[in-house]
Amino acid sequence: MDDSLFWRVHVSPDALARSPGHVGARFATGMAAMRATQAYLRPLPDALVRLWLARDRGHIVIDAVRQGFRPGMSAFRGRRLEDVAWVRLTLLAEDPIAYLTPVGALIAHLIGWGESPEEKGQPWRDFARGVRSSFEAGYGRSDAARADVDAYLAEGIAWYLADRRGLNVENPRLEKLLRATLFNEAWSQNEICWFD
Repeated sequence: MDDSLFWRVHVSPDALARSPGHVGARFATGMAAMRATQAYLRPLPDALVRLWLARDRGHIVIDAVRQGFRPGMSAFRGRRLEDVAWVRLTLLAEDPIAYLTPVGALIAHLIGWGESPEEKGQPWRDFARGVRSSFEAGYGRSDAARADVDAYLAEGIAWYLADRRGLNVENPRLEKLLRATLFNEAWSQNEICWFD
């Protein structure tokens, strides 16, 4: 993946100023934080990136305080952005998996997670069944991911982006599933991007 998603990553003007000093030492500018965030997106297959860019929705906003995925419209610097993953800058320095979990929720939303699987093909239904089966095994990293399958998938996507090897050690079943499906170019092209 090239830098094509760079324009979907934004930074609040006061994000650095309102973050603890050690964060500013690690990321001297908002641009540095944006580049670090984008670097985590590189494992995304090109087909998924094309799907993301083909829509006007799907943004990541680096902020000093807010953290979470917000579907629908959000106000940011005089603009209206649709489907925003708000990510707290401090977590970029301290816990990249937690930092990227709203991005995982955004990606799940963009690919249609939660929509009726009957409307999709058998490979998609197998993916959904695999996620649910892995969730039921109780391998979520956070309390939220152990309690809710949607949070589990979002956290799993974030973990894959931040530390695929670590995910493979802690939850090899989910790592293998994500590698064979969502992060696989052919699968993404056929099962996610068919409705482009």
